[in-house]
Amino acid sequence: MRPLLLVILLLAVPTVARAQSYEEHRAVSLLAGPGLGYTTTLSGDRAVTGPGVLFDVGGSLTVGYDQDEVFLLARAGLGEAGKGGVLLGGFRSIFGREEWQTFFDVGAAVRLFSGTWAGPRLGFGVRRTLSDQLSFYGGLGLSLGFGSGMRVDAEAFTGLQWSFPIGSR
Repeated sequence: MRPLLLVILLLAVPTVARAQSYEEHRAVSLLAGPGLGYTTTLSGDRAVTGPGVLFDVGGSLTVGYDQDEVFLLARAGLGEAGKGGVLLGGFRSIFGREEWQTFFDVGAAVRLFSGTWAGPRLGFGVRRTLSDQLSFYGGLGLSLGFGSGMRVDAEAFTGLQWSFPIGSR
């Protein structure tokens, strides 16, 4: 009887450990930080290019068993790349469990005020965990916009992520 109990216990340990890890990492986060961008806009027979300074504010929610997140950011800025308001949203896949992690973003960007553009966005970067609730991140992104012509935006972004653990399911 004891060997059967030992086998059941050994089979259950990975499942219990994964569930505990999931509960520990379930969180809602605030995101904020500056960045730099460069844009090229083609509208009719007119082309406009230029740099800009960006600032992002938003939030994220962890999903799944890893630290992956869904996020929504509002972006404003100065310069050609920073004109108008932008909503960025998508899925951020986190790789690594140590204090240094990498991530990959896939999502969409919707530019609202300086013409209307919407299209896909890809990003990648590195995140450094400073404490259980605070992380610093930085990366590069590229988005395409279609609507009022065509638009290509490249960005370098940084920020702080302040996480608040929430209960388990």
